[in-house]
Amino acid sequence: MNRLFEASLGPARMETAGLHAPTFSPPADVYETADRFVIQIELPGVDEDDVMVQVEADQVTVRGERRLKAGTRPECFHRMERSYGAFSRTFQLTEEVDPDATAARFRDGLLQLEAPKVRRR
Repeated sequence: MNRLFEASLGPARMETAGLHAPTFSPPADVYETADRFVIQIELPGVDEDDVMVQVEADQVTVRGERRLKAGTRPECFHRMERSYGAFSRTFQLTEEVDPDATAARFRDGLLQLEAPKVRRR
């Protein structure tokens, strides 16, 4: 039984599981109301300065990076279950939104974007 665990969780396995090439896709909820789209993305451990939001027509892209703390050495980890590295999420919306009126709030590891729909006359 020990050999089974060593084979599946040993250092070589951690490397092939992406320990040294970290990327992740943070979970998100997207919903709409009558006048706007709301996107909520879980980003615990991500610094607000490491997040970029781009809004164009009917598409919202969120890019960023969750970094290891300075001085942390990944080669010394026994287990590394949290994901680190760069991420990018693009959300295709069903209607065009106003990029200039889109509001962002980053609090307690949750990024909330509110993108008002463009009303055509």
